[in-house]
Amino acid sequence: MKKKLQVLCLTGLMLMPFLKTGAQSKYGPDSANCVMHISLYRDDYSKKKYEDAYPHWKAVLESCPMASKNTFVHGPAILEFKIKQAKTAKDTTSYNQYVKELFDLFDLRKKCYPEDEGYCLGQIGFYTMKYRASQYEQAYEDLKKSVALSGSSTPPAVLNMYIQTAERYMKNKGLETDVVLNAYDEITEVLDEVLETSEEAFNKVIQHMYVLREQMDSARRGELDSTVMNDAIFEVRYEEFQKDSTKTYKTYSNYTKVAHNIDVVVSKYATCDRLDSIYSKKLKVSKEERMLRQMVKLYNKKHCSSPTYVEAIRELHKIAPTANTAYYMGTASFQERNYSQAVTYLEEALSLFEKESDIVKTYLMLGETYRQLKQYSTAREYAYKILKRNPTNGRAYILIGDLYSESGCNTEVPGAANWAAADKYSKAMAVAATTRDVDEKQQKVYEDAQQKLSSTSAHFPKAETYFQRGLQKGQSFRVECWIGETTTVR
Repeated sequence: MKKKLQVLCLTGLMLMPFLKTGAQSKYGPDSANCVMHISLYRDDYSKKKYEDAYPHWKAVLESCPMASKNTFVHGPAILEFKIKQAKTAKDTTSYNQYVKELFDLFDLRKKCYPEDEGYCLGQIGFYTMKYRASQYEQAYEDLKKSVALSGSSTPPAVLNMYIQTAERYMKNKGLETDVVLNAYDEITEVLDEVLETSEEAFNKVIQHMYVLREQMDSARRGELDSTVMNDAIFEVRYEEFQKDSTKTYKTYSNYTKVAHNIDVVVSKYATCDRLDSIYSKKLKVSKEERMLRQMVKLYNKKHCSSPTYVEAIRELHKIAPTANTAYYMGTASFQERNYSQAVTYLEEALSLFEKESDIVKTYLMLGETYRQLKQYSTAREYAYKILKRNPTNGRAYILIGDLYSESGCNTEVPGAANWAAADKYSKAMAVAATTRDVDEKQQKVYEDAQQKLSSTSAHFPKAETYFQRGLQKGQSFRVECWIGETTTVR
């Protein structure tokens, strides 16, 4: 049967250029019969009546596999239903038959749609581990090749299965941890791109929602014409943004979960001490670029820092300087408290970075560096650069709050700078509150800002101090010094 299907598919592919219309080959020798089975199986499939859909779907696959790609897309759900049925009934013969049909389906799809090879190999590797786990060696090779071919379009489940299979392969073969670390390197290459893209898309939607709320508030205060913004317009647009945010966050969330699962596996083999143990020896033998890149990535992912890590960064920056290596040199210098050198490297990175997320993280790092240099005004400039790009960046507000709180700014009311700091921490909490229920990063921003607000409030000026100056709670107060902001007496 498998051979028959392959021949049919390949014959159709070869004939298509010579036919006047694709439909003549697309629907096979009996087009009416093909269309009938397509209609019948799709109707049952849409109702999740997979038992009824199976014979018609099978007829389409056998007589006209190129009629629609959906035949291949829908197939796994139908076959997995049949596999589960056979397993429940303890029908070994049928079980093995349907499992084989599942693998044959992906083999055929590769031949009918060569551009789907990476995806098909990933699915074959995934289902091999699910139904034929003893063949883990082949699954490992298929998954590895799939990730290389599919790149950022690799499904989360395939990435997750790849690291698990790599670990099994390593253990069963008695190999070094390099097997898992190399798989981790390949997977994170994909994850970094997907997470960055999906997070940016999600953040843009959140920014739109933030601006929409600001416009609605302005309209309610009478500052914006009601024809531009009113409750009806707000509801419609907000609902659209909510749908977009749900969709974009789902992608981001799915890959974030994979990143977490992968870190759990790798953490057993990539502790900071173990990384030092592995790579300190390797560095003495080789300073090959690929190894150095892998080192730097692993150390940064695991938030490890050591002389071995710094040596790897320096060597990599010498032989292949990039925006990333300059940034890593800046962070390493920061950790060594060489803040002036950190600024130099970070400014270099900033001049080379092009992606929004890279620029923002460098602005934040520069702000923190100038904070350590006690150049508070300059540090604030970088925080405002972030907010100009993204007014919902809570970390930037927290940085400004920290600058106000610790600068020791002398004002008419001693300690009034803490009122201004509290404003920023409150703002950070407000922008993070929008998505903290679904975003762990925003939850962390919210908690950090909340803790800092609580700590700062303990240093507010005493009531008797500002009473003596004719001030009352709730009154506006201008914090001068380098801050130059109006706050509220608390």
